[in-house]
Amino acid sequence: MANRLEEVCFSNKYEGTLQDTFRGLPYLRAEAGKRDNRAFKTSSTLDGHRFASDFLAKGKANFGNGEKTLAEYIKTTLGMNADGKTMPVARIPEVFQLVMELDPMSLVHGFQISNEQISFVGLRLARALTASIVGLNCERIALPGIKFNVGQVESESGQAIFQKQRITAKTIEARFSIDVGLLASLRLDSLQNGNPGHRQSARFQLLLAIALWKVAAFLDLLRIELSLRSECKLRLKDKLQPQYKAEGGASPASGDFPYSSMADGPFTGEGGLITRAQLPADRNPLVLAFA
Repeated sequence: MANRLEEVCFSNKYEGTLQDTFRGLPYLRAEAGKRDNRAFKTSSTLDGHRFASDFLAKGKANFGNGEKTLAEYIKTTLGMNADGKTMPVARIPEVFQLVMELDPMSLVHGFQISNEQISFVGLRLARALTASIVGLNCERIALPGIKFNVGQVESESGQAIFQKQRITAKTIEARFSIDVGLLASLRLDSLQNGNPGHRQSARFQLLLAIALWKVAAFLDLLRIELSLRSECKLRLKDKLQPQYKAEGGASPASGDFPYSSMADGPFTGEGGLITRAQLPADRNPLVLAFA
């Protein structure tokens, strides 16, 4: 489910390029070769190691103050030693603003930075968005099958009848969890007089909206039909309205989850969430050259 929730935002799942819904959202793209003949290697939206990928960590780009590798930029921004082994512990919270301005999706799906260039442990984040599909009241059933031996040399078996075991469930539920408290606890902007910067709230709202959009987009796929694996095709039951439940806080809420009206998302445009978050320009994507 983690991979599927990452893929719903792609226009090209093999290169990690984002849909127009997220136009202007930063992410990193690694390419190798000469300028006129570059080959795609990986991207921060696609690579399972995120910023720990060598293709990203060793890739070079201009981050606004001269060309350097991603690893060098991270070490400089966080005040790390040149060897990447130590840094002031008090500056660890700054990593979340750094990641927000490189690839906000990584704050929803989790990331790690530690690699051979940066061995300092602790620059990571758990997933804020998790999900599962659970079958309830399951039982095993036997289905008939026939194997035809066609075109085999000196075969007289003709066909073989057999049984195959499958599991069916009375109820199948898709469950999604967004750790709002985790997202709200991240420092997404520089402190001003000890208080969160003016972009903090807008950036938190952007992350929360991305997580909600991903759930809505996945449910929209289930509205028609989605093949999760062989002989496992699922769709939402007719007239079934997905439900949400907000836990914690002073006034817990629950009700219908309006996924169908959330599929487009309020991200782009002059008043869109991406614009309001004031993320760095020209990083959608930022190309890292890998030699």
